[in-house]
Amino acid sequence: MARGWRRHDDADWSEDWGRRGRAPRWRRHVGAGAAVFVIGAAAGCAGTAWLMQGGAGRTAAQTGALGPAAAGVGGNPGAGTTGDGGSGTGNPAGLPPQTSTPSNPVWPSTPGFAPSPSGTLPGAAGWAGAPAGADVTAVYRAVSPGVATITAVTAAGKSDNPQEDIGTGFLIDNQGDLATNEHVVSGKKTVAVKLGGRTYTGQVLGTDPMDDLAVVRISPPPDVRPLSLGSAEGLQPGQPVIAIGNPFQLTNSVSAGIISGLNRSMPTDSGRLMSGLIQIDAALNPGNSGGPLLNASGQVIGINTAIESPVAGFVGIGFAIPIDRFVHLLPSLLQGAAVDHPWLGIRALDIDPAVQQQFKLPVSQGVLVISTVAGGPAAKAGLHADSGGADKPVGDGDIITAIDGKPVADVAELTSAINQDRVGQTVTLSVLRRGKAISVQVTLGPWPDGQ
Repeated sequence: MARGWRRHDDADWSEDWGRRGRAPRWRRHVGAGAAVFVIGAAAGCAGTAWLMQGGAGRTAAQTGALGPAAAGVGGNPGAGTTGDGGSGTGNPAGLPPQTSTPSNPVWPSTPGFAPSPSGTLPGAAGWAGAPAGADVTAVYRAVSPGVATITAVTAAGKSDNPQEDIGTGFLIDNQGDLATNEHVVSGKKTVAVKLGGRTYTGQVLGTDPMDDLAVVRISPPPDVRPLSLGSAEGLQPGQPVIAIGNPFQLTNSVSAGIISGLNRSMPTDSGRLMSGLIQIDAALNPGNSGGPLLNASGQVIGINTAIESPVAGFVGIGFAIPIDRFVHLLPSLLQGAAVDHPWLGIRALDIDPAVQQQFKLPVSQGVLVISTVAGGPAAKAGLHADSGGADKPVGDGDIITAIDGKPVADVAELTSAINQDRVGQTVTLSVLRRGKAISVQVTLGPWPDGQ
């Protein structure tokens, strides 16, 4: 089933402090403004955040309907049948068999591949939309045979037709394992995987809903073509990127653009913040979820997961999960093991100049503790919550300014730092309590079910 989007005034969320009087708006992934979230979130809520699995039989995105999945997230725009992307299998045309040079790059799936020291290869000019430094056609020919369409079917209810959630995945090894998003497999144990003109039954080996990651296994196809996994470390805004996926069921579509930003954040349904995301301007639409984000050398640097838009379509802001996070979790995902996430146990508010002025705070950035979860790590450590609580905060809660000596400007930075730690690890928070600087040691707990 498609994942729905909750209103910003939902029980687990709260309205924008200092911005009362506006109608409820649908949650976005990043933005400006102050908002209280469970353990943090990106600030602001203008626009709509969309996960990007498609859905046969849903309202077309062109309707522009805002709201949860029932109002039309993604779907076939009615532009004809889906069909295969036509990438086929075999050696991609136009790629040299051995030596890699700037004018004739050799990609990871080609025998004899040798990546350049810089990790990128200048491409041939001539395609109007291609970012400088990327031969989009060559990357596509080499990589697309390893990109699959994944379909999860939800059985029909008494009054509903069966629903298909359609997304993308890509081969990561010779055993037939594919990476994708958790919201693409939609909680199913098996999914349909179409690759190279054949359809396989894929077994969902493991999922991590909080990081929106999953691994699906199929019988290794003939001439298996796994993609080369790179790294998001060292990425810079402006570098070229390429996305391959199945937007609106248009299989094996390619788009190109640049990295627009780094270390972006977005909240999940659990309230946990996904941090460290790659922001891109390469076109993504419903159905692109789970597809590879590639650098100019054809290496996977991210997994496309969501867009930010006032409508159910792309307006230039997309997000990808860094591939490093997937690689880190891969052993657990292959084993089907549960992934533990560290938990601080607070509801907090980003401090910015407006919040500082409203509550007469001593700092213009940091994290204002609004409430602590009873019995949670922060409560046990003695962090002080706002005396007004989440309903009517007065600004007298503890202010977290750093973790383990590293300054944090907002909840996103605090959460990003905690995400690097382990469950059971003790961290030191630098705190301002009614203007006095103190240190508070907190032992991180596991993220509780249903929190």
